[in-house]
Amino acid sequence: MPTLNRRDFLKSCCAGAVLAGVGPGIMRLAFAEGSASASDTLIVVFMRGGCDGLSLVPPVGGVDRGHYEQARPDLAIPLSGTGAALPLGNSNGHWGLHPNASGLRDLYNSGHLAVVLGAGMPAPVTRSHFDAQATMELGTPGQQGIGSGWLTRHMTSMGLAPDLAIPGVSAGSLTSTSLISSSDAITMSDGGDFRIDTSAWGWNARDQYDPPPAGFQGLVETLPSLWSGNTPLDTAGRQTLDSLAVVRPMDFDGYAAANGASYPDGEFADQLQMLAQLIKAGVGLKVATIDVASWDTHNGQDYQFNQMTSALSQGLEAFYTDLAGSGPANYASRTSIVVMSEFGRRVRQNDSNGTDHGYGNVMFALGGKVNGGQVYGLNEFAGLDDSELFEGEDVQVTVDYRRVLSEAMIRCQGNNHLGYVFPGYGGYAPMGIFQGTDIAPDYSATGWDRLFKNGFE
Repeated sequence: MPTLNRRDFLKSCCAGAVLAGVGPGIMRLAFAEGSASASDTLIVVFMRGGCDGLSLVPPVGGVDRGHYEQARPDLAIPLSGTGAALPLGNSNGHWGLHPNASGLRDLYNSGHLAVVLGAGMPAPVTRSHFDAQATMELGTPGQQGIGSGWLTRHMTSMGLAPDLAIPGVSAGSLTSTSLISSSDAITMSDGGDFRIDTSAWGWNARDQYDPPPAGFQGLVETLPSLWSGNTPLDTAGRQTLDSLAVVRPMDFDGYAAANGASYPDGEFADQLQMLAQLIKAGVGLKVATIDVASWDTHNGQDYQFNQMTSALSQGLEAFYTDLAGSGPANYASRTSIVVMSEFGRRVRQNDSNGTDHGYGNVMFALGGKVNGGQVYGLNEFAGLDDSELFEGEDVQVTVDYRRVLSEAMIRCQGNNHLGYVFPGYGGYAPMGIFQGTDIAPDYSATGWDRLFKNGFE
């Protein structure tokens, strides 16, 4: 008789329906196998809307500066005076950061932030937000029918230890496509969402009384008696309650950041703060996604872009500072962040003082294991002359975004199963962005269907 582990059982039975309204995001907590407990936490920050990489990381020298100024007479980031670009060392004097990105500049100067030029999705090219975001997050450029996100397949193949309470989080109200179909990740925008409220009892109803009435119980006190049997469902339920018990006492509203870190106001910073608290709590967080929206700047780009850049820069600086420390408290040394967008913007500004959908862009890598203070892709970058642009309009993609993500997977989390995570991708070579051990890539795309491995042929 074939055996079936907890994760496979509940996936095949549609856990959310089996538990009469208990969301599948909650049940995902109980299932993990393997040995990835010593690896980094990998956080993917997605700048949704197509961030203008030439404003975030503008050219400040060389021939491309002249092409840039000609293409953007109103939007070019100046070299001096108010709103001047922040030059980046180790860039041959050619690149800088947006003036509102001083936090990122400080992280770069301290060796914790790396910049990647000309990054993006290879052909087929699309300038549709929906298509570009979907195919990048699925990890399958050119196709959208695979049914699982690249981070879902990464978590499946990396080998998760059985004692990880919360191995994956999609921070926000919607599950990111990169984690779609995952049985190891939950979706929540606030730590207070981490509960079960699907019965006549409120989840923490007993906590609302001081003291509670005699004999009164909330759902958290009631469920253990309902899952007291020996069936796989009872076992999974108890394990879920164990995971919930880790987070239930955490005071998300009263969280105090460490090391003098000061998070700005806003949803992005709030979600970063939540992830910082989960990392410090030791819940086993291995993968997380988080969004920074509203980068679609077709009209009057300056104000909106300035606000978004401030939120990104201040939030990431506070997050890194909060995690930095010494000894076991140096969580930053075990956390790696990749920042990306679905595509860049056109090199030329439009008639509305904005920029339209483009192609090549920039990526950031941040963390204690990042070889920061460097601009990667300098030699590959095609340039901004009209003859060097993609279709005469856009920055060329000269660094496949999967190359950066693959290096994070291999060097930071020890997962070399690139053929399964990124079907059809080959020829990987590390750029040296991350510190860590290289493992020969495995380009096999099969062998990870756990349901069939358990005898359900």
